[in-house]
Amino acid sequence: MNMTYSAARLLITNQKCDYDEMATNLSLFLMTKRINQDEYTKLCALMDEQQNKATDETQA
Repeated sequence: MNMTYSAARLLITNQKCDYDEMATNLSLFLMTKRINQDEYTKLCALMDEQQNKATDETQA
């Protein structure tokens, strides 16, 4: 497993992740080939899931 992918995954699952900043970082990682398209897709899906989870918790 790619170290950049692992680090991004860890940051995304952190409760204090800035999702806008991470979205920019993921795009840059993809453009510079630090992660591949499949990893990018997985990380974006994880980010959406975490963001929805955080939104649900604040509305409860």
